[in-house]
Amino acid sequence: MNRPTLIPYTLSCILAAHFVVAVDLHAQVVSEPRDTVVVEADPDDARGVAEGAQARYEIRRARYFPRTLGGSSGPCDETVGRFCTWYGEGNWVPEPEAEEIVSLRTELVAELDSLQQHAPADAWILGQRVWYRVEAGAWEEALDLASACGPPQEPWWCAALTGLTLHGLGRYPEAERAFDVALWEMDVERAWAWRVPTRAVDGEGRRLLESLRSAPTDSVEHVLDRFWALADPLHLVEGNDRKTAHFARWTVATIRDGARTPYGIRWGSDLEELLVRHGWEMGWEREPDLRIAGPDRIVGHKHPEGRDFMPPGTVLEAPGAAIAADFTADRARPRSLYAPPYAPVVLPLAGQVAVFPRGLTFRVVATHQLPPDTTRRAREGLARPWMETDEQDPLPDRAGIHLLDASSGRVLRRAVADTLTGALMIEGGSGTHVLSVEVWSPARRQAGRFRKALVHTPVPEDIPVLSDLLLVEAGGQGPTDAGGDVPADLESAAARALVVPIIDGGERLGIVWEVSGLGFRAETLTFDLSVERTDRNLLQRLGGFLGLTERPRPLALRWQDAGPDEPGAFFRHLELELPDLSGGTYEIRLVLRTQGRDPIDTTRSFEVRPPPPR
Repeated sequence: MNRPTLIPYTLSCILAAHFVVAVDLHAQVVSEPRDTVVVEADPDDARGVAEGAQARYEIRRARYFPRTLGGSSGPCDETVGRFCTWYGEGNWVPEPEAEEIVSLRTELVAELDSLQQHAPADAWILGQRVWYRVEAGAWEEALDLASACGPPQEPWWCAALTGLTLHGLGRYPEAERAFDVALWEMDVERAWAWRVPTRAVDGEGRRLLESLRSAPTDSVEHVLDRFWALADPLHLVEGNDRKTAHFARWTVATIRDGARTPYGIRWGSDLEELLVRHGWEMGWEREPDLRIAGPDRIVGHKHPEGRDFMPPGTVLEAPGAAIAADFTADRARPRSLYAPPYAPVVLPLAGQVAVFPRGLTFRVVATHQLPPDTTRRAREGLARPWMETDEQDPLPDRAGIHLLDASSGRVLRRAVADTLTGALMIEGGSGTHVLSVEVWSPARRQAGRFRKALVHTPVPEDIPVLSDLLLVEAGGQGPTDAGGDVPADLESAAARALVVPIIDGGERLGIVWEVSGLGFRAETLTFDLSVERTDRNLLQRLGGFLGLTERPRPLALRWQDAGPDEPGAFFRHLELELPDLSGGTYEIRLVLRTQGRDPIDTTRSFEVRPPPPR
């Protein structure tokens, strides 16, 4: 949220240097007086007349912004130039525009269209004509105008305006191509500022990106390709909308440079940075200045569902070491904010991901289920008009598992299904990868995803390798019974995988795994399996250690299997009776022992639901 605070000029420097008076916990506060002067231009100066018309529009329309009484004071989350900013938007919901604003904008657009005829080469006027159509939601009309752009306009500017409108229409691959043309045609310094998103990343990412200035061109392209692949919210959606949103924001920042802002202050690098990082305003309000006499303060609101999809610098530098938490978009102090129009709510998936090494290759089984909307606005039942589906209603639900090359960001393999619940399997080869498991409901405008690094380093073919554990529905008649309704291989096990690793107390639990590197000699395999609770707090653990409280005894099993007769994936299935487990979080640990080799182990956590209250 952007909020200019009207402070007498003689005091503004002191206030900015020592403290900022905040009027809302979800705002950006500027400490400069508003500029309400409009200079009348020479009627023969088309650019001057256009600037005057644009300035008058911004001053006049502010009178019709919805009024708010503001909020409580508090420290800002971050200071950017003249602005004190907060990351959240509180309970704000955009209201429909006043009819007076619609009429004023219609008059302005008609005047700008007329003035362009007298100054066909003026890029500033063209930008305003496109922008105010965008602001009115007339994206197709804006695209027609941008597509008709040509000499005497600069080629890069025509391409950038086209990319902006294509992005707004959700045509992301076409927008990428338009922005590629724009970057190719513009001057080197401008292209560098647009292409390398130093303002929108954390400190480590900024240092890495800034170091690219001395790198060869191929290295720069390589890093940027990886960066944008990791920033892409969903690989299920064609194109890279986070990348095109970045260039669209730069295009709007260029349009606004030299134009009057609704805040009543001159455009500057702070407004440019906030726009590039957070996007343009989603709505406006005005509130009275309770400290001094003067015009109302103008409040500009960001998208309330904005999240930080940019990869941290640690991931950009070493993607092979990334864990799932590195790809969580809900960061406490986001450097950038973005809400995908097709799914403003993107939440973490809570399914299973199990890796099954097989020599030079591996298989991944991943379960998926659309996560419940646990955001505050959903919990409190607040209005969210941006979640309305409209044209997305007919699109099918989709889920996908994607394997990316961690170095280049290129998608190597993918598997996609038209379902919100289930499991998918994909095969990969040697190397360092990023795994992305995604589910998307267009009709609900909601998605879920899970990402992490996945490194596969082949070992000698006669060295045993133990896979992850995969939890499946129970179906057999005994703990090691090979008969009955049990999976016979990994493919059938994947079809029965528990979508989320949660069971009811007393429920049987199926487990599958594989061992590769066996079958080159006759040998006996010894398995040790234990189940132990892991969510006991420090006092509970200490009490158990001292004997003051009952210490839970882990379930433990040991058995032996004959190794396979020939090399290949050795598939195993086990079912457990777990009658005495109370509600909580548990860990299964499986250890494989073979003669003459070190033991190897693997673990899997699961949750037991407590019984419902009687």
